Amino acid sequence: MSLIFKTKLKAAKAAVAEKNYEYAYDLCHDLLELDEANYNVHILLGVACQNLNKWSEGEKVYTKAAEMPKANMLVWQGLCALYEASRDSDKYERALEDLRDRYLADGSKDKAWEMMHKLISLAEESSNTRKLISVLHQLTEEESFRCLVDPSIEADPAPPSLQELLERLFHIENELDNSTIEREINKRRTRIDAGPISTVRKTVKEEVWSQSGVLDTLKQLIFLYSEKVEALDQKLHFEELYFGAIMERIPILDDVQAKSAMVDEMRAVSWDLVAQGRCAGAFEYLIDSTDCDDSEGTLSQLAESYLKNFPDARLVPSVQTWDAVNQGGTCGIDTLDIARDNVKLCSESVFACVQLVRAASWCMDHQLVIDTGIASRTTVQLHHETFGTTLWRSQHIIDLEVADAYMAVGSEYTGDAEYLYRKCLETDPGNMQAVLGLGLSLCAQDSFDESRQLLEKALESDPQNHLALGGLGYVATREGQLHDAVAYLQRAIDIDPDHAAHHASLGSAYWQMGDKWQQDKQFAYTSWIRAARIDPNISTVFSGLGKWYKQFGSDDERAQKCFRKALDLDVTNSDAGRILVEMYLSEGKDDVCEEILDQVTEARQNQRWAWKFLGFLRLRQEHYEQAIIAFRSALGLDREDCLCWEGLCEAYMGIGRLNTAARVAQKIVELDPSRISGHWLCARACLMTRDLELSLSHLELAVECVQKDSSNGQVLAVWEQPLAIAKTECLLAFAEKWSMEGQFGRMAEASGQALQTIWQHLSHQAAKKYPVYLIWNLVYAACAWSAMSRSALDSHPDLVSVEVIRALIKAGDRLDVEFELPVFLSETTAAATKGCAQIKGSEDSREHDALLFELSAKAAQFRIQSATSATLASMAWVDLGKLYFERQAEAVVVPLQQNDAGAEGTAETPSSDELLLDAAARCALAAIQLDPDSSSAYNLQGVIASLSRNDRQQQASLAQHAFIMASRRSPGSPIPWANLGYLYMHHGDIELANKAFSKAQTVDPEFTPGWIGQAIIAETLGSAECVELFETCLLSATVPKAAADYGYARQVWKHAVESSRAAGSRGDGSYAAASSSSSSSGRLGKSAKQQNRLVFAIYAARRYVERTGDSSGAPGNHLLGLLLEQNQEYDNAVAAYEAAYKRILAVSSSTPDMPGRARTWIALTHLGRAQCSAERCSEAVETYERADALLDDDVLSALGSGAEEKVFYFTLGYSLALFFVDRLEDSLGRFEQALAQSESIPSVRPLVAVMLAQVLWALGTDEHRTIGRQHLLEVIGEHADYLPGLASLFAMGVLQGDDELVGATYAELKKMRNASDGNRTVAKLESYLAVARGDALGGRRALTKAVHRSPEDGGLWLLLAEFEALCGRQDAAIRGSRAALGLFRLAMRGHFSWNRKPSQGQENSASLDVARSALVVESRALMASDGQRKIGLARSAAKRAVMYQPWSQDARMALSATYENE
Repeated sequence: MSLIFKTKLKAAKAAVAEKNYEYAYDLCHDLLELDEANYNVHILLGVACQNLNKWSEGEKVYTKAAEMPKANMLVWQGLCALYEASRDSDKYERALEDLRDRYLADGSKDKAWEMMHKLISLAEESSNTRKLISVLHQLTEEESFRCLVDPSIEADPAPPSLQELLERLFHIENELDNSTIEREINKRRTRIDAGPISTVRKTVKEEVWSQSGVLDTLKQLIFLYSEKVEALDQKLHFEELYFGAIMERIPILDDVQAKSAMVDEMRAVSWDLVAQGRCAGAFEYLIDSTDCDDSEGTLSQLAESYLKNFPDARLVPSVQTWDAVNQGGTCGIDTLDIARDNVKLCSESVFACVQLVRAASWCMDHQLVIDTGIASRTTVQLHHETFGTTLWRSQHIIDLEVADAYMAVGSEYTGDAEYLYRKCLETDPGNMQAVLGLGLSLCAQDSFDESRQLLEKALESDPQNHLALGGLGYVATREGQLHDAVAYLQRAIDIDPDHAAHHASLGSAYWQMGDKWQQDKQFAYTSWIRAARIDPNISTVFSGLGKWYKQFGSDDERAQKCFRKALDLDVTNSDAGRILVEMYLSEGKDDVCEEILDQVTEARQNQRWAWKFLGFLRLRQEHYEQAIIAFRSALGLDREDCLCWEGLCEAYMGIGRLNTAARVAQKIVELDPSRISGHWLCARACLMTRDLELSLSHLELAVECVQKDSSNGQVLAVWEQPLAIAKTECLLAFAEKWSMEGQFGRMAEASGQALQTIWQHLSHQAAKKYPVYLIWNLVYAACAWSAMSRSALDSHPDLVSVEVIRALIKAGDRLDVEFELPVFLSETTAAATKGCAQIKGSEDSREHDALLFELSAKAAQFRIQSATSATLASMAWVDLGKLYFERQAEAVVVPLQQNDAGAEGTAETPSSDELLLDAAARCALAAIQLDPDSSSAYNLQGVIASLSRNDRQQQASLAQHAFIMASRRSPGSPIPWANLGYLYMHHGDIELANKAFSKAQTVDPEFTPGWIGQAIIAETLGSAECVELFETCLLSATVPKAAADYGYARQVWKHAVESSRAAGSRGDGSYAAASSSSSSSGRLGKSAKQQNRLVFAIYAARRYVERTGDSSGAPGNHLLGLLLEQNQEYDNAVAAYEAAYKRILAVSSSTPDMPGRARTWIALTHLGRAQCSAERCSEAVETYERADALLDDDVLSALGSGAEEKVFYFTLGYSLALFFVDRLEDSLGRFEQALAQSESIPSVRPLVAVMLAQVLWALGTDEHRTIGRQHLLEVIGEHADYLPGLASLFAMGVLQGDDELVGATYAELKKMRNASDGNRTVAKLESYLAVARGDALGGRRALTKAVHRSPEDGGLWLLLAEFEALCGRQDAAIRGSRAALGLFRLAMRGHFSWNRKPSQGQENSASLDVARSALVVESRALMASDGQRKIGLARSAAKRAVMYQPWSQDARMALSATYENE
């Protein structure tokens, strides 16, 4: 080594010492150039690189130095320092391990421990728990490192002891296992294929614990502390931890051998802990493992130590229960509750389940025994799967107790008991309890032979077996061999006289023997007394004593005490419970019965008898919701109990769940089709749900069931009357239904059948005594419905039998009802009798009418005489008053507000029957005196007073007072408010009337008279809302009223006429004129909405006529005719006018007067017009001639101020009729007369002039035609824009060949293209002119241009389609008709969304006439084409046309044509 090298090496060392690492770094490199294998230079260079952060170079330098022969600890120390400074933990760890191993090899334990400590610190700093565990395992398990765990090594810090290391290792491993398990479960449970959480948890624990060293660490700790006597507490502490760890791991082990080995270890640790009084869990495991076997005292010792050391442990209540039951203590309800709560806490403990079963058996809670026993089977199985041991003794105890419980709860469970007894005998063949139980279970199933053989076999093996003798006694009792039973039981008592059960069974046997054995105290009574003295806890003993005291001891109080004692001992004792409840019910002690039944049902949910009694008790108390719960509970135990189903049905009816009640009633019928009460309940439920057909069907089935059992007089007596009443109510409900639907024939038939049913019932022998009020109330209702169907009875009087009515009247006359009437009531009855006589004697009375009235009056009177309360009597007086009032009202001609367009607006002065009105008033007063709170009585008084003619001001005040009193007594009724509104309206106070009607609507929005009143007010004020109001009345859910029908129909007709006038009618605006004249409006027919409303109005008018029969002025038939004319149903209109004429003629003939002649003239005028429109012109002429014969000055005077207008339209119609029968001269004369009459009506004069010109042209002479032409020219001169006049003049020019006239009129017509209907009229005339000249193409061109001018007008497309069809171009006709139909559909959709007034073309397209005509054209065009398929399409189009307008003759003819070739 040269001097230079030494000098630089020394300088390098000095630079490192002085921390001048850069200089040292340069020197070292220079030195390496001189000697690259110098070890010291490499060490110095490594230190410089480390401090200059040149990690890679430093690592290479140290690595190279380590390979040199002179390498020593400095190299490894340098590497460690380098890796530590560079924070390369992996290399640092390996360097520390290498250095540690070298120190150990050199024997430097202190240095080696220092490196090991750094490894531990490195793992802790990096939070590398697994590495830390690995290092600690090296210290505790590897022999080469055990020497470092030596506290004598001098180091800082000093090495820990092995125990400390193991404890630290346990805590770290345990914490790691727990955190890993939690993390993995949370991660895996969200996977799609994760499966149940229990499976995920088990899998994760199995994976983690298979890699864990916790158990090994605990074993080492236990071993270390076992060697130190002074460390016993530490040892036991870690044994407890070891026990807990094993207890957690055993359930997840699948390997049988591994599980068995672990269980053995746990058992050994458990006994070690128990010996020291440690670990409650160990005690609990061992207690479970004893299998309830204390033959060697093990269980007793465990229980004693457990209770001493752990008085608050979770299994303590079960251990205390075991001690109480097993050691002869007492077990009450408190103990049972504690045991029940403990099972919830220790659900996995077999021992806890067994003790709960035994405690429940001791307390005779049989259902709890069964429920717990069934649930505990899973617990026993789980214990076997977990620990691999079978607890057969525990299962045996449970099975025996459950079997005994099955025997106790009822005969339906004896099969289950038998199975369990046999199962117990398989495991323990000599078990006497199982033998006896099996024998009794077989006996309960009537297997007496097998039962006897089993017990006799047991007796053969042990002749002194008193239990077998007792069992044989029980079997003999069941077989009815009572003397043998007594002998067996006597022998058993001789063997064991202190066995209470034998005495109890002997008492039961004596009781069944009857006679002296029951009555004489020395037999049954004495046996039960002895049993009670021996064991006061046998329930059947006290129930037997209770029966004896009740039947023979005449001591109900003592009997009740015995029954209460029996129930306290065993709430399942149904005999004691039933008799006790029946006794209390007979005494009226419902509250005591309720208390007993609640106690029984709360204690045992399976007591069907108690639920049943409780249900009927709640039903009697009208606690329907609670009754439903009780009945459903009873039915849950026996679904076949029809009586419970009946009670449930009644309860559902009580709370208004009628559909549910109907389903329940149907269930009763399904269970027993011959059960009368089931059909009766079905009928009642269906009647309430308005399923009347089904209700009547069930009633008929019930009657059949009664007839099948007719030999049983008791059944007939019980059911005949309820079924007759129910059938009558059902028939009356039918009558109400048909009334609402307007089917009066069916209504009359139903009411007649109701009267027939009542008469059959009254005439039957079983009906000698009957509820008078109820029966005659039904008679009254049936008569009321019959009277309402008077229109149907006119044509079918046999619907309500006269013989039945007479028979009922006679039956009433024979009724013996004692009732002394007060003076004022006698006066009322006398007045009513005179009223009946007057009606019977009137000329227009009918037999039905008079008899029904007489029967109704008698029914009401019988109800008054038989009423059991003032309220019922008051109701009957009200009904009688209504009857007299309605009869009085029918005798009066009620005035109507201008019922038709031609009526004169006058009415006859009403001539009321004062006698009947006075009788009705007296009835109302009687009702009020009997029941001052009767709203209906005050309401009736108000109605009568409002119509009285005596001192009208005073009567009006009385009516107002009565209506107000009625509204106060019945705030929820709208009737008084509506009547008050009519009263105010009658006296002209519209504001008050409106408020009263509004109040009626507020109280009941569905009340029709309130809406009718509002509608009449709106009509009086001229409001446009009256149509909607009348329509609301008709659509109401309540019964529609005749006034609403008439009002709606009249308003629709008035609206239709006013719409025609507003659209351009040339008449004077009168209704008759608008309905009879041809409109010049551009509108093609009616819109769909108008058409629907018109059809509905026709229906309402028909219903009004049918309901009322129409009054003397025949306003209903007149209005119906006018509506039918609007709908172009002219034949039906003729029929309506003819009915009106006949009605007026009948009234006029009986009371001839001038207003009657005027009404006759108006009827003939309407009839003639309709006949002419129906093309029955000859008849029309005859009708007009009759009307003309009536017209004189007196009739004109009776017609009033509008006479001139009416006469003008009569003349105009007469002229048209004469024209159509070719009486042209007469027609001309009448037209001239009409033209003269039109001077006072200038708006219609142009129309008359045009008609006159047409008649003149039809006469055919040049003179007449010239005059006609002159008339038209005058019309055009005065009314240049009158389109019909121009069209007529144009036609004359075409027919005369006058091109000049044609040109002039055509020029004027073209100016009117944009006028209403101008485009269509001009196009039509152009096409006619072209066709007349033989230019079909020109005609098509004219119509096509019109379509182009107004393409949205479906009427123009229809004209084009009809033209193409006439020209034989069927395909073009089909296209045109479909275009018109498409425009109709578009217009209908837009009809409800137009924000502005639609164009004339759109309105035309929205007409149903367009749709119907388009479909007719399409159908005819398709029929004109070839092909079977087109016939089907044509038929479909015709059917749709008929659907749009069923009354259209064109549509029906088109449909008929499609069937002609078939």
